[in-house]
Amino acid sequence: MATTAIKHFEVSAPGKVILHGEHSVVYGHPAIAGSIGLHTYLNYTALERSGSSASSPPPQVIIEFRSIPFTATLTLDSFGAFLREVDCSETLQPEAFLEQLRSEGAFPFARFLSPGPVPPVLEETSSKERMSLGSTMYILNRVLRSEGVSSIDSTFFSEEASGGGGFRLSLYSEMSIGAGLGSSASYGVCLAAGAYQLSRILKREATVTQLGEDVLKKIYQWSFDSEIIMHVKPSGIDNEIATNGGLVRFRRGSGVNKIIALRRPVHVLIVDTGVSRSTANLVASAAKRLELFPRTVGPILQGMGGLVDEAIALLESDEAPETVYERLGTLVSINNNLLRSLGVSHPALERIFTIAEGAGFASKLTGAGGGGCAFVLLPAGYKELESFRALMGALDEAGFRSIETTVGTGAGVSLSYDHQHHQPQGDK
Repeated sequence: MATTAIKHFEVSAPGKVILHGEHSVVYGHPAIAGSIGLHTYLNYTALERSGSSASSPPPQVIIEFRSIPFTATLTLDSFGAFLREVDCSETLQPEAFLEQLRSEGAFPFARFLSPGPVPPVLEETSSKERMSLGSTMYILNRVLRSEGVSSIDSTFFSEEASGGGGFRLSLYSEMSIGAGLGSSASYGVCLAAGAYQLSRILKREATVTQLGEDVLKKIYQWSFDSEIIMHVKPSGIDNEIATNGGLVRFRRGSGVNKIIALRRPVHVLIVDTGVSRSTANLVASAAKRLELFPRTVGPILQGMGGLVDEAIALLESDEAPETVYERLGTLVSINNNLLRSLGVSHPALERIFTIAEGAGFASKLTGAGGGGCAFVLLPAGYKELESFRALMGALDEAGFRSIETTVGTGAGVSLSYDHQHHQPQGDK
């Protein structure tokens, strides 16, 4: 596929559900996580120059966050200067950049934005806009420079080559931000994969339709850098799932993740509390509890790790489905109580647990807790059950949004070149 013909591409990456192992995974214990049917998308679009060359505005780079919403604009020349003058591939590591973002003062890359006052939200320490734009510009620079792009050939963005107006990167997610479904990791994976594809376009190399194993390893690492900026001390499990999909047993830093051979689908109902929270703050809170009570909290975390392997044995078991479901439900309830002991539940989560238990289903929080989402474990044929209809009615009456999905059956990051943009619900 000729690079001059690329006017649009789309990257998608799935969210995830952690079945077991949240929080304990940070301390080297295993966790189980799988992809779900909710995605984040990045759309690249080459912009057409409007009017004559003399009267039209200079080519631009537009970065659009549709889920916040927020849009930032750079001229193509200033984006080129950003690549020349800043090196995020070697001299500026993600931990150091995170310190800059969290410090009071000007937005670190403010001088490269389009002329005019810097939006006030970019001056607010740790605002969603500041963190999102900062991590996006950082990863774009890190990926492009790592792939040998340290400047922009302005002749490439001519009328004939690409429309002459620069390009737009538009990102949005089907997941609520801060809900514990891995939206930031799927965003980081989309961004890393999109930046890699952009590097090939800018180098006039043949673009790819399939991401090979070597590229996926790079995408994983770049997205992990993005997660450091967003969460300080990520486990790596979220971007592992967003990159590769499936259902895996994950251990931080092991380098080898076991792909779980499911004997049957794992059906869950994901329930959103509507309460946003900070993963970094919740991880820090659990760490503080471990520091204060190591002889108590340490064994709790270790027990969570053992529970993971119990669950895997059931997921790969040939026992009767009813037996497997019942035992998996018991493990879900045990793990949820262990997580409660870490202080990471929330009144809205407790309301969901009460509703699920009242209808006869096991449930637990997923992700960092403190709000976000819970999941309810569902049996095969659940749609025919009166108890499921009662569950849905009670959740709806309580004002909770929910979605049915299977865990671990979907693919990871993917590329497409069709021109049908996925749209947020509000844009349809």
